[in-house]
Amino acid sequence: MEPTEPNKNTDSAVAPSATEQSPNTAIPGDKAKPQAAATKPSAKPDSSNKPGKPPKPGATARPKSAGGGRWLVWLALLIALLALGFSLWQWQQRQVQQDQQQAQLRVLLEQMQAGGEQRQQQLNGRLEGVPQGNDWQAMQRLVAEMQRSQQAVGERLDILQGDGREDWKLAEAQYLLRLASLRLLAVQDVSAARELLSTVDGILKSMPDSGLYGVREQLAQFKTELDGLPELDRPGVFLRLAALHDQVKRLVLLPVPEFDPDEVTTEEEYADRLQRRDRWDRVLMRLERYVRVDFQRGKVITPLLDEAEMQRVQRTLQLTMEQAQWAALRGEEQVYQASLTQAEKILAQYFELENPQVEGMQKQLQALHDEAVSLNPPDLAPLQQSLATYIQNRRSASAAKQPEADDE
Repeated sequence: MEPTEPNKNTDSAVAPSATEQSPNTAIPGDKAKPQAAATKPSAKPDSSNKPGKPPKPGATARPKSAGGGRWLVWLALLIALLALGFSLWQWQQRQVQQDQQQAQLRVLLEQMQAGGEQRQQQLNGRLEGVPQGNDWQAMQRLVAEMQRSQQAVGERLDILQGDGREDWKLAEAQYLLRLASLRLLAVQDVSAARELLSTVDGILKSMPDSGLYGVREQLAQFKTELDGLPELDRPGVFLRLAALHDQVKRLVLLPVPEFDPDEVTTEEEYADRLQRRDRWDRVLMRLERYVRVDFQRGKVITPLLDEAEMQRVQRTLQLTMEQAQWAALRGEEQVYQASLTQAEKILAQYFELENPQVEGMQKQLQALHDEAVSLNPPDLAPLQQSLATYIQNRRSASAAKQPEADDE
């Protein structure tokens, strides 16, 4: 019997089917089975020659889903580790803060304890020096006795000193009164005397004593009299007269006519030839040049003065103004007014009244007539006497109290 050859058609048909099924049905651990199936001829020919089944979709997608799940697990694990590390870091920070706070609290507690101990020691030291019981009462009695003795010594000292502050005030008021009286009598300075009296009134007002009522009443009367007096401006009057004194040299005097007995005008010669042909008439014409006859009544006739006499007139006017100056400073009203009147007469007699400078000087002299250079101030002697009497009575009363204090 001859051996039968395998059918090439069947072999070729079976081989592809085996190769197609091997990747779908094989497992990863079994590698020898596909090779054996490929080399081993099949015993039964496949008459149907059907193609193999298509692979399932689920079998090919399993390896990919397993790899993505691993990455998610690792990511979640990393996040958890980070969260755990951040929580641990926060916990460490809180621990550090708590340690610092505890350290500060311990320091404060130690300071408070030290301060409490120090205050306790101070209190203990004070309490050790405080007397107790009978000692405390004895010390209170000693303090009361010391206060009484101190008060008695103070009263006696006030009596011995005579109430020094008030005495000083009264002495100051007495001195200011004398100064005000001197200003009124010597200089007649009303404003200064008024201020001094106001100061004295303030000093007496600060002393609460009914005995000063009469003194203050007299003081108010004198202040009222001073308010009615005019204020003198003697320095101003003196300076105005000094300015007029310097202006005298610039005043215009009356013109001094000059006559020449040998000079004959043409009109005189013509009249002489026509009217006076004899010698006697010529002699009379000559005499008229030396003698002036004025028949106008009521007109002031001024003498004709030369230059030297005019200088003497200017000097006389200056001396008159100087006399008025010194009279104003000394408060001599009559001499002052008489000097101004004499100066006005000299101006009217020897100077041109129509000149503006002369006219201005006349107006200033008339204004100076109205300026007062003296007054009748009140005498402050009664007020000084009243204050001196009060001071004497006060000292007498203090001297009477001193023996009583010595007896006590």
